[in-house]
Amino acid sequence: MKSAMILLLVPIVLVIIIPVYVKNGSSEGEIDCYERGFRDGEEYPFNQNTYDDCRDDYHRGFIKGCMSIEGNTREACELATDA
Repeated sequence: MKSAMILLLVPIVLVIIIPVYVKNGSSEGEIDCYERGFRDGEEYPFNQNTYDDCRDDYHRGFIKGCMSIEGNTREACELATDA
């Protein structure tokens, strides 16, 4: 009886866990839009294509990443998004 119950629960658990795992970008090497923006703000120019895909999440991350660099101002970081 217990083994039959476990066999019924496994597919249910997989149906619930896999979509959550994929949605949260947990697959190896994949990062969310905010994190992409943050990294770009620290090291790279504003990426219009990524912004087009991600919108506000990417923009907020980019500004935070840009401002994490000593000497950068909010104004300078905002200007960097006007490419």
